[in-house]
Amino acid sequence: MKQKISMRTKWTVQGWLLMLPSLIFLVGFTVYPVIRTLIQSFMKTSNNAKMPAEFIGFKNYINVFKDPVFAIVIKNTLKFSLIVIPLGLVIGFLLATLVSKNIKGIGVARALIFYPNVAPVVGFATIWTFLFTPNIGVISHVMKALSMKPVDFLNNPKTALYAIMAVYLWREASYMMIFYISGLQNISQEYYEAAHLDGASGWDIMRKITIPLVQPTTLFVLTITMADAFKMVDLIMVMTTKGGPNNSTNLLMNHIYQTAFSYWDTGQASVLTICMLGFMMVVALVQFTTMDKRAYYEN
Repeated sequence: MKQKISMRTKWTVQGWLLMLPSLIFLVGFTVYPVIRTLIQSFMKTSNNAKMPAEFIGFKNYINVFKDPVFAIVIKNTLKFSLIVIPLGLVIGFLLATLVSKNIKGIGVARALIFYPNVAPVVGFATIWTFLFTPNIGVISHVMKALSMKPVDFLNNPKTALYAIMAVYLWREASYMMIFYISGLQNISQEYYEAAHLDGASGWDIMRKITIPLVQPTTLFVLTITMADAFKMVDLIMVMTTKGGPNNSTNLLMNHIYQTAFSYWDTGQASVLTICMLGFMMVVALVQFTTMDKRAYYEN
């Protein structure tokens, strides 16, 4: 009995020692910053580093929720997420089904589709900014050739956010494609062979075999995509002027950055960060308590 207990204790200690490096990084770069941000949300800080922070209770929260820009930012963020996440999943899945075939040259096709994810963000965002430029951009010339009036997409409050969405999807869909390719390759071919023998159509196979069996991948991709959508800031900083025009492209992460490093209000920036983390945790909890139960795990 003592030997069994000692062996069990030995394996437990070894397990914790193996996890220790990851736990140190988790505490240092996740847990501590979250706790620090939560404390900072109740404080008022000054630009002068010599002046101590002052506890002001929920005043930062009140100021944030009363700010009209905050309502615009939340609306933009929700619109952006509700459009790009479903579209990204569908496009990524369709791309994966197209390039998962074992045919000649498919590796080159995968590389070309995935290229936007390895290209520097600043570089391709600058190129897309030029493409959207009225009168001289390629998109403007195409619209003229089709007898359409050119639109200044990035400087029009009605179209600016949708232009950012298009560029984001162009880059993000190929990233989702990689995960879906892995999910599709893990599906046993026996299911498809049995379906063909039963005379199932291509749509029935897609609806009753492929989509259900790839649902664990969808859950994983959905979680990653949601996080990427909420923390998207690079395209806004390159392609717009501080989330303009008229805050039409100002998303939550960009608003946090501006509040913290342009206005130097770390208290309100901390409140915005807590709001973002809280919302993402709620959404992730709903995903894993609903979708995960319906997901089919073969093993």
